[in-house]
Amino acid sequence: MTLIEDIRFDLSPKNGSLVGALISFFITIGAFVVAPYVIFIAASGTITDTGGTIFGSSDVLMNGAWGWVSDLMKYALPFIILSIPIGFYRAGSYARIPFKILFALYFGSWLWIAAHGGVFEMFLSDAAVVSGSASTIILDLDVRPVTYVMIMISFAMIFLAISEFGSNRKKYFEAIEKKKDTMSRRRARRFSG
Repeated sequence: MTLIEDIRFDLSPKNGSLVGALISFFITIGAFVVAPYVIFIAASGTITDTGGTIFGSSDVLMNGAWGWVSDLMKYALPFIILSIPIGFYRAGSYARIPFKILFALYFGSWLWIAAHGGVFEMFLSDAAVVSGSASTIILDLDVRPVTYVMIMISFAMIFLAISEFGSNRKKYFEAIEKKKDTMSRRRARRFSG
């Protein structure tokens, strides 16, 4: 087969897995929507206690944390959409590569957005401080080095997608042949019985 014929063959819906697409869909929802929400709920007690003790009011911290978590969940939609074809097409398929590459590129962008460029700023107005009071406190948390490493890892996912293709191509054809054999046996039983 030529490259074009291979790609056409791989793009065929007959070679996909609906179950794989559903599993990938639900795992992605769990990782990018449910997990941040659950972590926020679990941490909200700590945020409330700490914010009330240090700053006199935990509302500012809770609103800032919820804004960050809701941004994480809001920007998760492309992950959910891309997870469906990633799960539908098996490893070793040409059809899976562009979706995995898009996933990796968006993951790097998502990390940059989620980390606010590596610097978190929080403005606390009328905050009571232990040593007195101030009209405004600005908290900066600089996590740029960690953000840069995570983004480099996300771009390494592109190379992993290509290596996944190469290492699973033979298994992919074996799975396709097995599926064809199973289908032909089912048809033979249906027509013979």
